[in-house]
Amino acid sequence: MSARVILRTFGPFLRPQWPGCLLAGLLAVAGTGVALLKPWPLKYLFDEVLLPTDGSGGQDVQRILAMVVLALAGIAILDALVGAARSYTQAVVGERVAGAIRTKLYDHLQRLPLSYHERTPTGELTTRLTGDVDKVRALLTVTLVDAATNVLTLAGMAGVLLVLDWQLSVALLLVLPLLLLTVASFRARIRAVEEDSRAIEGDLAALAQESLVAVKLVKATGREDQESRRFRSRSDAAVAAVLRSARTSSAFGAAVDAVVAVAIAGLVWLGAQRVLAGALTPGDLVIFTSYLRDFFGPTRSLSKLPAQLTRAGVRAARIADTLHRRPAVQDKPDAQPAGRPQEKLSLDGVGFSYTPDRPVLQEVDLTVPVGSTLAVVGPTGAGKSTIAALLCRLQDPTSGRVLLDGADLRDLTGASLHAQVGLVTQDALLFRASVRENIAYARPDASAADIERAARAAQAHEFVQALPDGYETVLAERGATLSGGQRQRLALARAVLQGCPILVLDEPTTGLDARSEDAVLRALREVSSGRTTVIITHRMAAAMAADQIVVLDAGRVVEHGTHSSLLAEGGLYTEMCLLQGITGPLAFLNGTSGYGRHAAGSCESLPEHLATLKEEA
Repeated sequence: MSARVILRTFGPFLRPQWPGCLLAGLLAVAGTGVALLKPWPLKYLFDEVLLPTDGSGGQDVQRILAMVVLALAGIAILDALVGAARSYTQAVVGERVAGAIRTKLYDHLQRLPLSYHERTPTGELTTRLTGDVDKVRALLTVTLVDAATNVLTLAGMAGVLLVLDWQLSVALLLVLPLLLLTVASFRARIRAVEEDSRAIEGDLAALAQESLVAVKLVKATGREDQESRRFRSRSDAAVAAVLRSARTSSAFGAAVDAVVAVAIAGLVWLGAQRVLAGALTPGDLVIFTSYLRDFFGPTRSLSKLPAQLTRAGVRAARIADTLHRRPAVQDKPDAQPAGRPQEKLSLDGVGFSYTPDRPVLQEVDLTVPVGSTLAVVGPTGAGKSTIAALLCRLQDPTSGRVLLDGADLRDLTGASLHAQVGLVTQDALLFRASVRENIAYARPDASAADIERAARAAQAHEFVQALPDGYETVLAERGATLSGGQRQRLALARAVLQGCPILVLDEPTTGLDARSEDAVLRALREVSSGRTTVIITHRMAAAMAADQIVVLDAGRVVEHGTHSSLLAEGGLYTEMCLLQGITGPLAFLNGTSGYGRHAAGSCESLPEHLATLKEEA
């Protein structure tokens, strides 16, 4: 990524900081002027005090010496003050720019589609928000500013040297092509090793995040040593990649320094010859050698700029790639606010696919009248969770429409829609905060009474009261100190407090034991009372009391009806009920929580079960 592209991408983050950028630029100019003044007192020291050509001495020499010493001290103090002011200004501008980039990147990540987050490791995204942003900050506010300062310094020195002795200046300029050739020979290698190093760094962060999130599984399976070896292997690869980058950078720096050293030696010899020939004074040679040293400092820095741009460009390209991705779900310019549901939420001929050749849903039609409960069931991979995402407009359908009272969700504003349709995910996501804060996540201003009412509705109040600090108990990360059923009931309480008239529950009983499942099912009955509810589940116990049940298979609706009517059909729904030990048409209503009169694993064969159920129905 070139400097021009970097500035075009990240320039908008610099514009609000233009006063600081202007001040840094003025300080850079002032610093250049001070740098040009540094050797001049030494010229007078040599020409007027140490090696005077007119034989002057006495008090004039002492006066000149005092002036030289004062000038040297004054220039040094001025240089320190200007340098400190410039460094602080750059730090202020840099941190503000980094904060703006980091905030914009995080905000953009929140709006990117779920498919992007599912494909990109969390550790990789964390690295972009931290290490990559820091590299770009350094590039924008240190590297490029220093480069501009170096250009000004070189221009000033070149002008002075031309006045002093044009022949030496021409000899000096002849060295520049050698530096450019050295830079060109290393640039491709630096880019390759930096890209490799950055990729391995992202993989290492992703591996660490993945292993730490799954630490319970690691411990339960006794894989600590294997995970340590796996991390050590990636860490060693990261170290090797960084060392390759360091070797390449060191070789590049050594090559540049060698060219500069040879050039300085040759030019000093040539300058000494000019002094011996009487074309220059000793003081002029002091200025020339001082500028020569300082000239090659900025030149060396500028010669390394392409390598620095390459390294930072790899990081900047990853940030730019994320920022240039457009969110899949956006409000239309003329989007209207969604009103409170009056009639129904429906899918009309909906199809969805992540890739054209692999459809997830095909021609799905379903309707949820206001105040009713719809259960969507089916085997794993049937497309159930995709329907949950579509109903909440976390995704837009590839074909067909999702409608709320006849209005396409794409014609409604996202904020107003999310106030009408709430989602409880199967992961029961909780934050490292108090129970009160977790329940009130969607309504931070909710009163303690409202929070407690929501917890009671979700059957969570009793176990919350039993926690060490009740509602003020701070949960571990992801609610790790709670059981699955407790986490799910807190998630339900959060949805209740949010107050959405439509509630979408995505696999609310997944992974729960019988007692926890029973507690969550009782909470579901309480929560869904008076609400429009869609239950996405593969657990028949959670579905059988719904007003209507839709059965999905391979992305299509294959059955639709009530629990009793679907059992009478003897199709996929009946088979799923039998596999879970649910056979009686009134099993749930009889208080058995889905465990009916015919237990799974009984002596009857599946066809015999189906025949019996048809007779009962």
